Amino acid sequence: MSKPIKGSVCLNHPNVAAVARCATCSKPICGECAQVHDGSTFCSKLCYDNAMRTGMMVDDVQRRKGMANFRRKIAIIINLLILAAIIYAGYHFYTRNKSKVDRKLQETKQAVQQKSSEAADTIRKSTVERESKYKRDRESALQ
Repeated sequence: MSKPIKGSVCLNHPNVAAVARCATCSKPICGECAQVHDGSTFCSKLCYDNAMRTGMMVDDVQRRKGMANFRRKIAIIINLLILAAIIYAGYHFYTRNKSKVDRKLQETKQAVQQKSSEAADTIRKSTVERESKYKRDRESALQ
């Protein structure tokens, strides 16, 4: 700390070369003005207090962030456990009622196929009628 900073003078003592910079505000300070706390050099008690307060805020933010990450991980684990329970319950239900489930699945499949074929027939009929009406209209317009 006794080695001068090249080209800098203490802001409090303009005739004295600066030997350090404040850890908070970066002011050049001489050995007389320097206050060393916890291995860092500060220009005043105010800068030291600001550094401590800022450090406590950073620690608090990091603690809150850690808690939020912990809660997020717990929520993911709970959701995965619920999903696993639902899958197990579904598997258990299916193995106990396989014939009923398969029969109901076949009935649903047949109903869907029937409805889709009825819809396709309806679309085909309306398309044919529209095309023939259009064709008739065009043919009559040409004559």
